[in-house]
Amino acid sequence: MEKSRTMAHRSPTKPDRDERRENALRPSPYLGYDRDTLAMHLLERGALEIAESQFRRAVWLNPYEPHFKAHLAWCLFKQNRRAEALACIAEVPESDRDDEIREIACILEQPSTPKQEDPNL
Repeated sequence: MEKSRTMAHRSPTKPDRDERRENALRPSPYLGYDRDTLAMHLLERGALEIAESQFRRAVWLNPYEPHFKAHLAWCLFKQNRRAEALACIAEVPESDRDDEIREIACILEQPSTPKQEDPNL
């Protein structure tokens, strides 16, 4: 009985000192780059859900950086969440799109086709 009562009164996990500092400074054009770099590494390793959380944090900290939104869109696409990916890439104005972002947008905007079965399998 005592154990369940103490567990009910626990507070949610508090942000550490660095997160509190980030929260106080956001939104800032100087934040989020470390999160994006980490997320790109995680994406390459196939840790898509963790990468998504880091991309979302980068976008939240620095909504001015169009690459963060494009990378998040790519991560969502890799998770077969195409509608969310399209909505995310649509948030990047055409004037902010460089070659990398245009390439991601082009891939996302292609009509989806059912996967062809490989006859060699």
